Amino acid sequence: MRLIGSVALCLGLALQLPVPVASETSGPTVLALTGAHLIDGTGAAAVEDGVVVIRGDRILYAGPAQSSDIPANAFVIHLDGRTVLPGFINSHVHLGANIWYLQEWARGGVTTVRDLGYATDRLARFRENYRPSPYRARLVAAGPLITVPGGYPIVPFGGAWALAVHSIADARQQAEALLDGPADILKITFEEAGGQLPTLSNAEAQAIVQVAHDRGTVVSAHVAAPSDVTLALNAGVDDLAHMAWREILPSTVAQRVVRNGVYWVPTLELWACVDSPWIAINNLRRFVNAGGFVALGTDFAGYTCDWELGMPMTEIRYMRQAGMMPMQIIVSATRNGAKVCNLEHEIGTLEAGKMADLIVVDGDPIADLEALSSVVMVIHGGHVIRNDMIATDPQPFEPRHLGHVSEPLPR
Repeated sequence: MRLIGSVALCLGLALQLPVPVASETSGPTVLALTGAHLIDGTGAAAVEDGVVVIRGDRILYAGPAQSSDIPANAFVIHLDGRTVLPGFINSHVHLGANIWYLQEWARGGVTTVRDLGYATDRLARFRENYRPSPYRARLVAAGPLITVPGGYPIVPFGGAWALAVHSIADARQQAEALLDGPADILKITFEEAGGQLPTLSNAEAQAIVQVAHDRGTVVSAHVAAPSDVTLALNAGVDDLAHMAWREILPSTVAQRVVRNGVYWVPTLELWACVDSPWIAINNLRRFVNAGGFVALGTDFAGYTCDWELGMPMTEIRYMRQAGMMPMQIIVSATRNGAKVCNLEHEIGTLEAGKMADLIVVDGDPIADLEALSSVVMVIHGGHVIRNDMIATDPQPFEPRHLGHVSEPLPR
């Protein structure tokens, strides 16, 4: 690796402290990554000899070197052909309001997580006491799962992570309260379990979706079967949490999801733990072949599984088995993840004006997805929070697993 000017001192300090976004005397720090194999997250072909220029917490430029204009005062890091990508997004986790988990995600290259199930009071306390840090993944949270009395997840998991509504007016009022409080987005549930469980009426669900859309945010819907998907589409939701896993997805349903522009978060790691992922994998293949939009999500901590904490390689490998191409998987974890987080104008792609969340990996993930397991640098909000390219780093990062959660949480 080639270091230019005083960047060696800067990066040495970055092992202990993040690169500052501002200086009282010189203004925001400018950082330039050069000699990169650049994948910007939009789905466009990779750029060879790419450059990313960061000023403060924002991207100034991302593209080919011949079109770049690197400021004279920039710290320059030459990547020697390593691949730079947007920070990854895990669009379905639980227990996200946890400082340690957020730190492990960030260091592993997952700079944003979307929590799709948390008790209102616990999330509110976390929000009240939380202090943002570049060392922690950004948290987007839905709060509790909105359901009806006796519906999923109250049956079979209990009501700790659920909010039951009793009427159209109550549904609207509770949705407003969540968005006035700790929630960024909303999550509703449709799991009829073959007619055995009650679920939201179409009018109740539509009222919740309307509140969210009026407030400029999105609604995710828990589904388990194709019939649940139909209910969710009737309500006008923005994305579906969980690929159908017990029944083959009818082409008519897949095509309707595509027509409606609804995104799907498959959570194949969950289904591999619960039973077998193969029906879900096949359904994901059918959905992708129909032209569907996919956002990567694992359902981390949503069941008693040995969850992968950090870069979600287990989910990535299952998505590849479903026939998704490497670029499709990368887009699902970047641009599409930003979309379902309602942050597509801020994160998810390497474009001028967006937040400087990016990762550097050894190798080319388009040629070999396993390169994504070799993260060597993480920049979060313009701060270098991890840099393994310096030989003196005494503690190289190792992937972590959560282990078995002692009590199942709602999916």
